[in-house]
Amino acid sequence: MQRVIVVGDLHGCAEETIQLLHKCEVKPEDRVIFVGDLVDRGPDNDKCVDLVMNRELIQGSPACVMGNHEEKMLFYREIEQRRGSVEVQIPNHIATRKQLKPKHYEYFKTLPKFIELPEHNAIVVHAGMYPDRPLAKQTDRHLLHIQSIRPFDKLGYPTFNEKSMWPTKVPKHEEGWKFWTEFWKGPERIIFGHSVLDVPLITDKVAGVDGGCCFGRELWALVLPDWNIVSVKSKTHCDKGRNPVRIHGNVGTF
Repeated sequence: MQRVIVVGDLHGCAEETIQLLHKCEVKPEDRVIFVGDLVDRGPDNDKCVDLVMNRELIQGSPACVMGNHEEKMLFYREIEQRRGSVEVQIPNHIATRKQLKPKHYEYFKTLPKFIELPEHNAIVVHAGMYPDRPLAKQTDRHLLHIQSIRPFDKLGYPTFNEKSMWPTKVPKHEEGWKFWTEFWKGPERIIFGHSVLDVPLITDKVAGVDGGCCFGRELWALVLPDWNIVSVKSKTHCDKGRNPVRIHGNVGTF
């Protein structure tokens, strides 16, 4: 069976990405997929996108899903083209825009929101999936941003609440808010990034692969069909840290 190597959020960490692929001993016949968020925070945003684009040319199939940071870059670009200028206030976004070329934006437009791996009964997405909802009914908001949700009330009835909240901003007075992985029952196993974990989250239903490389932590790759994690230490330290999602009995919470 062909090896599939799914790499966590790069965020401009090109040197670590190359080191990780070497450590995985990637061969031409292997399929490498990135979970999105190739850019922002790290130093080499253009190099990361070039690396992924080149990998896609080699293997002839999609090599990356859309991340919320690619989505944001396209948003800036659209506003700029429509109005002639755009005001960007986040310093690392400004740095990214200085590095990106037109070909990178064009590539972002081609990125799918998910990649199905039926031979592994798995789906690669950037952030995650809303429970009890087939892939065709998932929203871009959830595929690219989902974290803590409240799909059921304390009696187990649907709340019809579509909101997704950062774990640190979950309303303290409302019960039932949990990291989305606690609600996902399949049938597919979801491979995702977006949420920085303190340890890889590998269960029979989900696999979380964002090790927070840009925050001075680690870059992870999930290697199928064995579902093993390969990691390298970060050489990058961005100017703003973030608390990782802590894993307790295969459950992610802040």
